[in-house]
Formats: sequence, C-alpha cells, structure tokens
Amino acid sequence: MKKTSVRNYLIEEGLQLKSGEILISPNIAYETWGNLNKDFSNAVLVTTGLSPSSHIASNELNIEQGWWENIIGPNKAIDTNRFFVICANSLGSCFGSTGPSSKNPQTNQPYQLLFPRLSIEDIASSLISLIKHLGINQLQTIVGPSMGGMTALSIVQQAPEITKEMILISTSASSRPFSIALRSLQRKMITSDPAWKNGNYDLTDLPLEGMRLARFLGMVTYRSPEEWNQRFGRDLIEDIDTNANLFDNTFKVESYLHNRSDDFIKHFDPNSYLYLSRAIDLFDLMNDSNALPKEFKHTTLKKIKIIGVDSDYIFPFECQNELHKMFLSSGIQSELIQLQSIQGHDSFLVDDKNFGKAISTFLR
Repeated sequence: MKKTSVRNYLIEEGLQLKSGEILISPNIAYETWGNLNKDFSNAVLVTTGLSPSSHIASNELNIEQGWWENIIGPNKAIDTNRFFVICANSLGSCFGSTGPSSKNPQTNQPYQLLFPRLSIEDIASSLISLIKHLGINQLQTIVGPSMGGMTALSIVQQAPEITKEMILISTSASSRPFSIALRSLQRKMITSDPAWKNGNYDLTDLPLEGMRLARFLGMVTYRSPEEWNQRFGRDLIEDIDTNANLFDNTFKVESYLHNRSDDFIKHFDPNSYLYLSRAIDLFDLMNDSNALPKEFKHTTLKKIKIIGVDSDYIFPFECQNELHKMFLSSGIQSELIQLQSIQGHDSFLVDDKNFGKAISTFLR
C-alpha cells in the first residue's frame, strides 16, 4: 500500500460560505514539513494553484517528488530546517479536500453540481480554520503562487493579523478579460462533452475528451511561444504511420501536449476544474476600486515580495505591478521583481533557479 503523509482536518461545525450556504463538515487534506518551534512562530503556509495536491515536496512518509520539490526542503529556498511548512489541497479540489466529487453527507452520493457555489474567499476561510486548528496564532509567511496568490490575499483580508510577511507569485487582485475568456473556453470544452451529462457523470465514466481539450489549451497558454520555439521548433514525429488520419499528431509539440493532457485527466475531477476556474474568474479583491480593502489598514504585514515573469499572459506583469502600487500606497513595504523566463505562467513551477533565489533572498 502506498504510504501517505496527508493529514485530514474536519471542520466539524461546518463552513460558512460567501454565498450564504453552509458546507457541512468539510475536510481539508494537508501535509507539513519541518517542525514548529517553541512559540509556534516559524510557520509558512503555501497556498496552491488550481490543480495541485497538498504534496508540495517529498518527506519520510512519502518519498514521491512533490510539485515544488526543488523549492521546499532542508537548505532549499523555503528551508525546512528553519520553517514549519504547511500546504493544503484547496477546498473544491479532488485530492482529499471536500469538493464536487466528495460524498454529500445528506445524500451519501457525490455532490457533483449540488456542491455549493465556491469562491476564493471560501478557500481562504477554510485555511484560516486549519491554521487555528494547528494552534498557530500568526504565520511567519504566506507564499501564494497563481490562484494561491488570490487565496493569500483573501486570507489577509479576512484575518489581517494572521501573518508577518507574504510572497505573491504570478497572481493578481482580479483576472483580466483575456484569462477569463480562456478559462471560459476550457469550461465550455468540458460541458460540451456528452459524457459530462450536466455534471451528473458517473465517476467511472468521466467526460475525458472535454477535459483533454481543456487541459491541452491550458498547457498551450500556461507557457510562452518562445519556449515552444526553443523546445520543439518544427520537429516532426519520427516513424509517422502513413496510414494514420491526416489530422493525427504530426509534430512533436502536438504529441507532447496530447501526452501531457492524457496524464492530467487520469487524476483530476472535471467538476472540480469547473468550480475552481470559475472561482478564479469571480475573485476581485478591490471590487473595481483603486485601493486595497479597508481591512488591510489593520494588517500586521511587515513586508511583501511580489514576483512575476515577463512572458506570463495569464496573469501578466501589469497585474503584479498593480498590487505593488496598492500596497505601497497603503504604507506596506513591498518589493516587486520581474524575472526573465520563457516558461510563461508556469515559470514558478519549473524555473527553480530564478524563483528559488528570489524566495530565499526574501526569507533570509
């Protein structure tokens, strides 16, 4: 049996959602690395993007590499010799935390589209509850990449005294129309699959073609044209079947995207993808104003580092610059850095050298 380092926190009293609904006894799946010091002051919370699990790095209980393996660990950018690191699977996801594929305690069947409307604020609220459950009054740092940056912002808005520092990576106070349009198209690909069945698909018969197309599009847009040029050029697949369909994979870039999409759809629930991507679209920290919400006037945040890349067009650098200006205008010490990387929005997942240096310099 595969070992797991996942722990579970059941919010027994239920979770009040932004929509006004109560989510009955949701579970939050989380993992930890390192040790809490005597006064519980060395905790670092890493919030996740749309699709990751809580397994951010390997540990003694689970040696499988995590999705930020080269950033988290002893003597790494987020040094587990110094920090107690916490990472949870987002509410609404499908890797242990309660989401659309979880059983509804009122029906004993999967929630599917009976799962309540989900917001970034709800994800943040569940993590605040987890931090309190762990006995931590104040975090040293929250590190929020991508969707996780939105979650981090919402955590501080709801609990202004919860952290001393924050690192925001490739994120935004709200989504731009271009990225909303892309996610809308991804959702349409899923819901147009006949196997989706209005969200009531059998968990053994998923709308895989719709998911495959959505992930395919996502992978194209999460990276940059420069990277595709360098990695694949116009290289053709070797030993192409001359009897194959004219429109089957011909170029290596096509084959790569198809294979990676196939890997993803084996593990991720389609309805979770719909709920989480819509939550990203709906989040708007400043509610169309030009200032941070009033709650940030009472924050204990001492300093913030905001990191973006020049090739990201999901959350382009202007989004990080906007956040930087908002924090400065509110009297909060903010450092903004633009990294040069060809890996687009996914740079923080793969450009370990640049991001590791930027993060470790701040935490030092």
